[in-house]
Amino acid sequence: MSIMMLSYSCIDSTLLPSYGHGMRTTVTLEPDVSRRLRELSRTRKLSFKDALNVTLRHGLEHLLARPKAKPFHTAPEDMGVLPHLNYDNIGDLLELAENTPRK
Repeated sequence: MSIMMLSYSCIDSTLLPSYGHGMRTTVTLEPDVSRRLRELSRTRKLSFKDALNVTLRHGLEHLLARPKAKPFHTAPEDMGVLPHLNYDNIGDLLELAENTPRK
């Protein structure tokens, strides 16, 4: 087994043959979480490790999922037609909408 030593005294852990496989980690679980994991393990006939991994994957998928955007809809509203307005004259319409007389 060869380990590549980098010039600044760091080991490239990606070259280690056991990197990421069979990694042991100590996790402190709250009593209610531990109880529910044991129950899941028993009901689905999984090992405790598998029950923990299934639960973590499901929870992470849920927590990291982007919320679905709600479609944006506007309701049309009939504003009517005012017979005294010339709708071809944008200047007069803007003046009316902005309530500012033209100079």
